[in-house]
Amino acid sequence: MSRDAILRKIDNANAVRMSSDVAAAAAALIAEPDGYRATFAPQSVYDRFVAKATSETVTATVEDIASLEALPEAVAAYIANNELVPRIALQPRDSLTELNWSGFETVDQAQMNETLAVTFADAAIAETGSLVFRTAPDAPVLLNFLPLHHLVVVRRSSILPHMEDAFDHFGTTADAQRRSLNVITGTSGTADIEAKNVRGAHGPRFMHIYCVTD
Repeated sequence: MSRDAILRKIDNANAVRMSSDVAAAAAALIAEPDGYRATFAPQSVYDRFVAKATSETVTATVEDIASLEALPEAVAAYIANNELVPRIALQPRDSLTELNWSGFETVDQAQMNETLAVTFADAAIAETGSLVFRTAPDAPVLLNFLPLHHLVVVRRSSILPHMEDAFDHFGTTADAQRRSLNVITGTSGTADIEAKNVRGAHGPRFMHIYCVTD
């Protein structure tokens, strides 16, 4: 039996029908998505991203740096301020590994109890304060989920207004597909126990974002 025939039988059994009004509303949503997207005015896309990323629900922190070359110094300051050991699980992407990491111990894979990782986000989403990561040989996925402190670099020019914009760039219409696409919104948290928000429940407890000026 074909898929369509099976679905017809299910519809008939449950007497499910979509009214013309519902169908028209659904078509309108698809036809004019800009009419239903959140607007940020008078905020810029960048300001909206920072506001959402640093909100009480997302709980990341954001720092501007002038260039990628300034990243090691900024990471050193973060490590010193948090009294951490200068060991970094560093994403093995050339734009990161070619920087001057003297004074740090660097590894390219995260261990189960990794303290700190530095990764590069492919994009950010202003609407939700999210970061977008595509997996690749130079982007191991576990670097985003195992460390206690997740330090992320994102270019200001790659901050997109809405979630749909990210999928326009990296979704099914993209020319080259990666094995997976991860959209991460802030630190890991849960409120399952007595409705108390606990950070780091099943992922990083701290997220610090470096926005690089192009």
